[in-house]
Amino acid sequence: MLLLQGASASGKTTLGQFIQTLGVKELISHTTRQPRKGEIDGVTYYYITKEEFDKIDKLEQTYYAGNYYCLSRQEVDRHNEDLVYCIVDVDGVRQIREAYDEENVAVIYLDVSDKQMRERMKLRGDSEEDIEKRIDHCHRTKEKSIGLELCDYAIPNVDLESAKEIIEQIIIKLKRGEE
Repeated sequence: MLLLQGASASGKTTLGQFIQTLGVKELISHTTRQPRKGEIDGVTYYYITKEEFDKIDKLEQTYYAGNYYCLSRQEVDRHNEDLVYCIVDVDGVRQIREAYDEENVAVIYLDVSDKQMRERMKLRGDSEEDIEKRIDHCHRTKEKSIGLELCDYAIPNVDLESAKEIIEQIIIKLKRGEE
């Protein structure tokens, strides 16, 4: 299992879509938040109520920006033998590593500056208030430093094409069973 982790607007979704072009399936998480423009239920997330969320057998879970997120055990079990990826936060990395052997989990941390975060969030249409909350959350929780401590691979996502090249090499190694 490959875990993508990074701050808001670090490129997790964009690079996750690229990973899918390399034949790696995404594990779809559940969330109580409302879909953003262009997001599709069952593809981007499984959009559910809080009551439904409480009933799920969760592998990992988090509460972020007023919403709940989780990866269900059922979703992981559906892809038992495949190389798969999932987007998670630092708590998700910890929870999944506790549930699975170290050699079955690889973590890619996507590093991005505050300036890049702000620019990317503006481009995707986030409000100024949401942008400030997300950047504040990143600093308050020490998301960047903890993410770097927990990762197997750290990729500075300044240039999308360079990040894609690095990720492709990581995927090739993982498919071969190399560390």
